[in-house]
Amino acid sequence: MKNKFFPSIATIALALFMLAGFMPAFAQDKIELKFWHAMGSHRGKVLDELIKKFNDTHPGIHVTGVQIESRDKTMGNDYHALYKEILENIAKKTPPDIAQVYENWASQWIDIGAIAPIQDYIGKPGGIPQSEIDDIVPVFREANTYEGKVWTLPFNKSIYVLYYNKDAFKSAGLEPPKTWDEFSKAAAKLTKRNGDNITRYGIAFMPSVDLFGHYLYANGGDFVQGNKAVFNSNIGIKNLEFWVNMVHKDRSALASFKDRDEFLSQKSAMFIDTTSRMPNFIEKAKFNWGVALLPKGTTRRYQFAGTNLAIFSHLSGEKRKAAAEFVRFLCSKEATTTWALKTGYLPVRTSVINGAEYQAQIKKDSRYQVGIDALKYAVVQPKVAAWEMIRGIIDDAMFEAISLRKTPQKALDRAVELANHLIRNISGMLP
Repeated sequence: MKNKFFPSIATIALALFMLAGFMPAFAQDKIELKFWHAMGSHRGKVLDELIKKFNDTHPGIHVTGVQIESRDKTMGNDYHALYKEILENIAKKTPPDIAQVYENWASQWIDIGAIAPIQDYIGKPGGIPQSEIDDIVPVFREANTYEGKVWTLPFNKSIYVLYYNKDAFKSAGLEPPKTWDEFSKAAAKLTKRNGDNITRYGIAFMPSVDLFGHYLYANGGDFVQGNKAVFNSNIGIKNLEFWVNMVHKDRSALASFKDRDEFLSQKSAMFIDTTSRMPNFIEKAKFNWGVALLPKGTTRRYQFAGTNLAIFSHLSGEKRKAAAEFVRFLCSKEATTTWALKTGYLPVRTSVINGAEYQAQIKKDSRYQVGIDALKYAVVQPKVAAWEMIRGIIDDAMFEAISLRKTPQKALDRAVELANHLIRNISGMLP
C-alpha cells in the first residue's frame, strides 16, 4: 500500500525539475505585454481594474500597466512625460508594447515605422469585426484613421465645455453665453470690483494653444491647412486680441496657471475645460455650478482631447495579435461603459452613449448630456507630425501677447514662421 504521507517519485522529480529553472511548456506560453500610460490617482485605479479583468479573462496573455509618472508631483496625468519617455525609448530601440498616444504622436511614429496598424486585424478571422469599428463615434474614428487606414483606437476622450457658477449668473441676471460677443459681455458683468481691487473675475484661463483654438475654430479658422500653418490669419489675430482685451482693457479675465482653483474658490465665475473635470467638480465644488456648450462664432466647432491606443511595431506574430486583443478590449462596449461611468470620460462608442447605463447617468445628472451634445460639432486638431512642438510655440505666443511683450500679430507671425519650419523639417529630427 502506498504511504499517503510521502510524495511519489514523479512528484519529487517534477519539483526538482522546476527548481532547476525549467518550467513546463504550458507555463512558458503566456504572452507578457507592457502597457505604458499616464493615468494616475482614481483613473489609474479604474484602469488597473480593467487590466486585471482582461488578464483574468485571457489566461494566455498577461498585461502589466506601467504609469509614466509626472516629474512634477503637483500635476495629474502628465502626457508630456509619457511622450518624452516613449520618444527616448524609440531612439534606444526599447519602446513599450502598447501605449496611450495622441493623434500627432501617431503621425510621427507612423512616419518612422514605430507603430503597427490596427487595420491589419479588422475584419479578419479572430480579429476585430468591422461592426465594432463602425460603432466608434465618427469623429473618434476619423481621429484614428490615417490615409484611409485605422492605426490606433480611441480610449480616454473628452470635449471642451464651459463651466459656470450658477449662483453668480443668477445674481447677475445672466444665462450661459451663446456667442463669443455675449461671452465677453457676461465676463464684464460678472466681474466684482472693490475700487481697483477685483474680488471675482468673469473668467480665469490659462493661456494655451487649446484656449486659442476655441475662438479660432468657432470662427472658421484653422491651425494648419495641408502642410502649412495658417493660424496668423485675420481670425487668429482677432482671436488673440479678444483675450488680450479681456485681460487688460475690460479687466474681466484673469490669466492664471491655476484657473481651475480660481473657479473652485469662486474667484472666477467661468472656466473652460474638458468634460473630464466633472467628477472632480462634483466632489469638490461648494457652490451651484453648471455646464454649457462653448459659445459659437460664425460656426460651431469644438476641440476634443484625450489619447488613443497604439501597438508598437517591434511586436510580431502572436505577441502583436495579443496586443491587438488588449487594445480591442479597452475600446470594447463593456470596458468603455465602465471607464465612462467611473472616470467622467466620454464613451467612445455610439452604442454605449445610447445604452441604458450611460443614459441612466445622464438622467441622474443632466450636465453629462452637454458633452454628448458637443460631440456633434467636434473637430480633430492637426495630425501633422510637428504638432506637438507647434503646440508649445503657440503657448509661447499667447504668453507674449497676454504679457504685452509683443502685439498679437507679431507674436503669431513669429509662431507661424517657426511652425512652418518644423513642418518642413520634422521628419529629419525624429529617431
